[in-house]
Amino acid sequence: MSHTKALLILCPDMLTAWNSRKMVLLEKYDFTKLKDELQLCALILSYSPKNESTWSHRRWVLKQVAEQHQDMAELVEKESVLVKEIAERSKMNYRAWRHRCWLIPYMTRKQVLDELKKSTRWSELHVADNCCFHYRRSLLLALLDIRENREDSLSWESETYLLWKEELRWNEMLIRCYQGRESLWNHRRFLSQWWIQQLLAVEKTCPSMTSQVDLFIIQEIGLLSECLNDPVDEFEESHVQAELSALYILWISKQVPAVKGKLEERLHSVSIMGLKDVLVRACRPEKMRPWMNLLGLADPSQ
Repeated sequence: MSHTKALLILCPDMLTAWNSRKMVLLEKYDFTKLKDELQLCALILSYSPKNESTWSHRRWVLKQVAEQHQDMAELVEKESVLVKEIAERSKMNYRAWRHRCWLIPYMTRKQVLDELKKSTRWSELHVADNCCFHYRRSLLLALLDIRENREDSLSWESETYLLWKEELRWNEMLIRCYQGRESLWNHRRFLSQWWIQQLLAVEKTCPSMTSQVDLFIIQEIGLLSECLNDPVDEFEESHVQAELSALYILWISKQVPAVKGKLEERLHSVSIMGLKDVLVRACRPEKMRPWMNLLGLADPSQ
């Protein structure tokens, strides 16, 4: 083990050395040795934070521990702290955040909620890093799975709706503060698609005089209108913001066909002549053509 340790410190991509260590560790379960293995991985990741072989081996070690111990709460907490520290030193480290996503099934409901709260501030300071927003999406999806398996599903469902609504509000605040950040708009696509589908399901079972879907569409069209009319700046961020907002609306019309008619109707109310006008006003030619074809807006004579 000492020889392979020396080899891996010098060359962490040596898969033969990692596999040799696995064979030794599998001979007899020893929690102390597995903890030492985690320390070795942490040492290597301190100077090679994007090394896939080390992250993979670390997950293997954690899986061995999980198979012997039911309670993984403490280990998961330590892993989360490690990833946060590595992410601070190594920006946009997809491998580190993927490792954090891998840990979610081992988390308790409380840990999932805590992780959402903890990652909020980090996301606000790194709005261009899509990895953290992807992590938040994974946490939100995990909460939906927890909801389906709970006996008190009704109260938990209400909590989830409130959490989702707050995430939409927080995302909108970031979009207004930081122009032209694609990661924020990608996150909003995910949030809006699920939110609209839930509102449509509620309206189907419990019709009401005031359509919540209509109110949400009005809100999103208002956001689009603001982005299209933002004053031009020297860094052209306002133009990027306008294009991202337009693509967001077009994406909704494609992913949720049930609201396409409502979108067209509301676009006219803010002096935008439909989805085609949104494309022409905001998008570059190379992005406009595929969307015209995708939405069936292209002129057949051309």
